[in-house]
Amino acid sequence: MEHKKQDLIIYGIILGFTIALYANTLTHDYALDDAIVITQNTFTKKGFSGIKEILTSESFTGFFGVKKNLVAGGRYRPLSVVTYAIEIQFFGMKPFISHLVNLLLYALTGMIIYRILNLLLRQKKDEPWYSAIPFITALLFIAHPLHTEVIANIKGRDEILAMLGALFSLYFTILWSDTKNQMNLIYSAICFFIGMMSKENAVTFLAVIPISLYYFKNGSVRTITTATIPPFIAFLLFMVIRRAVLGDTGSNMPDELMNNPFLYASEGEKYATIFYTLGVYIKLLFLPTNLTFDYYPYHIPIIGWMDLRAIVPLTLYIAIGYLALSGFKKKTVLSFSVIYYLATLSIVSNLFFPIGAFMNERFAYMPSLGWCLAIAYLAVKTIPSLMQSNPLKQYFTTGFTLVILIAFSIRTIARNPVWKNDFTLFTNDVKISHNSAKSNCSAGGKLLEEAQVTTDSTLRKQYIEQSKKYLLKSIRIHPTYRDALLLAGNLYYDTRQYDSTMYYYKYILRLSPQYDLVYSNTERIFNTIPDVQFKLNELLEISKINPNRYEVNYMLGNLYGKYMNNIPAAISYLERAVAINPRDPKGLKDLGVAYGISGRFADALAQFEKALQLAPEDVDLNANIGITYQRTGDMAKSSFYLQKAQELKAKEQAAMNK
Repeated sequence: MEHKKQDLIIYGIILGFTIALYANTLTHDYALDDAIVITQNTFTKKGFSGIKEILTSESFTGFFGVKKNLVAGGRYRPLSVVTYAIEIQFFGMKPFISHLVNLLLYALTGMIIYRILNLLLRQKKDEPWYSAIPFITALLFIAHPLHTEVIANIKGRDEILAMLGALFSLYFTILWSDTKNQMNLIYSAICFFIGMMSKENAVTFLAVIPISLYYFKNGSVRTITTATIPPFIAFLLFMVIRRAVLGDTGSNMPDELMNNPFLYASEGEKYATIFYTLGVYIKLLFLPTNLTFDYYPYHIPIIGWMDLRAIVPLTLYIAIGYLALSGFKKKTVLSFSVIYYLATLSIVSNLFFPIGAFMNERFAYMPSLGWCLAIAYLAVKTIPSLMQSNPLKQYFTTGFTLVILIAFSIRTIARNPVWKNDFTLFTNDVKISHNSAKSNCSAGGKLLEEAQVTTDSTLRKQYIEQSKKYLLKSIRIHPTYRDALLLAGNLYYDTRQYDSTMYYYKYILRLSPQYDLVYSNTERIFNTIPDVQFKLNELLEISKINPNRYEVNYMLGNLYGKYMNNIPAAISYLERAVAINPRDPKGLKDLGVAYGISGRFADALAQFEKALQLAPEDVDLNANIGITYQRTGDMAKSSFYLQKAQELKAKEQAAMNK
């Protein structure tokens, strides 16, 4: 009973500590990849009715509308997205609820870490709980600033749930080892499956679980094998489901730098850079400064093996690898901590397969537990034992722990406000990731958005200039970056520099002739530009790049017919447009008008009838049909369609007056 009361006190402290650190995230908006999984995900926004689609689709499908293999192997991580759909069903788009759920799940993670370590390390009876390894490890984990991305960004829930599922699987395995109650193995499998459905890195616990039993439970080969079978079955079940949903995703790497950061690197440079990033992870564990959401090219530079930034981390990892192996037989806590860290980091290291990014702070979320355990062990056991009779020995553990916790807490609380929304995040982190094409593009795009909505002319000018600076820098870093090129074109349109707008749009089309946004943007902005000759010249150039695009042929036909009275040219382009897309009533209608003007009334009516099947309530279309029948002398049909046009117009007017 005394132990239960003590555990409740500890759980309360962990919960209170988590709230103290992350309460300032509860008023945050959605940010970063929340658009992909929540705010612009058509499946998530359906609530309960979207869950089936979430479970049966690639993770990006609800955002893009189609399956896109943006990274090698595809992505299938439905569980966290299902939780967002449930929240929307009950509460609507309320980021407060989602941030609160993240906070509570994070606190639960700290509690299960304490509980697992308490079972594995078997605290001495005379050892105060507040200076014991399990409690200190849990607090260090909760306080670590490297976790702010996972907790403060709602999308980070996939990391939280994956680790929770894996930890609970380990917890029930330990209970089975202690009690031999077979139900615990079933619970272990269920929890592991939950972790896998959240994110694939839970698979690393297929190594962590048996290693934990070996180090702390003196498990025999038979015991360890038996304990590993249930989570392995859960893993196989997940893989079967994943394959059924994603199909054969292939292993070809994307040819876009933002999804393949080693695209232009040699093999030697690739692995030198990988070890540089592995060194950055260790640096951030000890010194979590200059945190950023963006480690894309080239915030992380491509380096070679003659660079100390590759040699030093390689040497360091060899050293800690030796530490792990040297303590393997003795089953030391430090050896276990290193093996746990290396095992859970392996899947996101780029050493064994590409992950589509150099690194990310959220990738260190699960591995960081190994660091926290090692620091707690050093604080509680190793360093005090070296102090021998030093009078400060009895105060060292508490003082050392408090210094780290206070420093980490201050850093965490200070970092959280940056995740308030996209504007605060992008404009802050671009100062850190100043050599990243993505960060400069993101900051430039968001500043342009703000410039377009502000009513303060001075502020608008300031935003435009900053946006231009960041977007052009993004293009200098990555000259074929379509997102940055498109935003640069949009910015120049916003400042009425139309030549520059079309320069960037045509640049994109030379890289990607079917880039849809260029065509939709061109059509939209040409509706606001009065200069007919300018539009004609630009469209003719685009037509040379891609002569088989519907929008280009339609706009050329419209220009020649409506503004230049060149009916033969209008008919030529409109015929080509209709051949490319016979399902757009707009093209059919304009081609019919052009035929009518040239006296080809039968051809005009044929096009109008096709358009009428697609848009039966189009007022102008019905009027055009009526006029055309009038010119052919069929007054009965003419009267019918003209009357229908009047009725439809009256109906539209009545609807507008409501």
